[in-house]
Amino acid sequence: MGFFDIIKMILIAACAGVTEWLPVSNSAHITVLGHYLGFPDWNASAVFREQYVGAATFGALMAAVLLFLPKNLPLYRDWKGNVKAAGERTRIFTVIGLSWIPNLVIGLIFGSDFSAFTYAPDSLRTLRMTMVLMIAGGLIVWFAEIRNRATLPLYDRPEDVPFRFWLLIGLVQTVAFLPGCSRFGIAILLAVTLGIGRRTAVTVAILSGMPSLIVNGLLPLVIHGIQPDRWMISELITAAIVSFLVSFAVVRAIVSYLSETSLTRFAKYRIAFGILLYLFCIL
Repeated sequence: MGFFDIIKMILIAACAGVTEWLPVSNSAHITVLGHYLGFPDWNASAVFREQYVGAATFGALMAAVLLFLPKNLPLYRDWKGNVKAAGERTRIFTVIGLSWIPNLVIGLIFGSDFSAFTYAPDSLRTLRMTMVLMIAGGLIVWFAEIRNRATLPLYDRPEDVPFRFWLLIGLVQTVAFLPGCSRFGIAILLAVTLGIGRRTAVTVAILSGMPSLIVNGLLPLVIHGIQPDRWMISELITAAIVSFLVSFAVVRAIVSYLSETSLTRFAKYRIAFGILLYLFCIL
């Protein structure tokens, strides 16, 4: 693999690390970037593409775990220094745990098929689906945010969010297998629509999305096994490290921005992305 192929490999991993935490569809950007910048191993193997994206997803997850999980753990120390469980947060993590089940089932049944379809470097059908879902998703987000302007937040803390809302937000993120669907964007939009304050909605989206990220990140490695080729192993490690570093560097700023503004700008971006994809890749 040459120098420019290594740069391409790093760019795809960096793209995965950034777009995982933006409501613009992680899979759509990786699909298009892979279409133009695919390096030799990416172009040659559907299994490797699935594992490479999985490794990058796991790196992004680890950044979020380090930044957000410690302050939301269901454990605390009392004034005597004893470790105790916080009842409200224990309930939250129970729901997050339940979200593992549907994500795992869908991943086992459809995961490889979706990945082979989504990240195929020369598939015009994939690009067409990505275009349609990007534009349709942008329009849905735009109109939903117009409606949400009149919605007053009812829940300002993660602990106040009802059990059923946590479960629903966790379950709906399973649609992120499709190219053009944004796991993070869907979760935030649904949370705000349900009356959850925007800052709390971002936190809920991150925490409830962790089972989906774990499944998407680790399942390809578990199902297919790690290739014995040392170079391929180093590529997967590079994807995880690059995605982790990029996510760790930008996720706080991204989350802070999303906590204070609507998703309308991202909706417009999605529509523009879909139109440009049609003009340059499909037309």
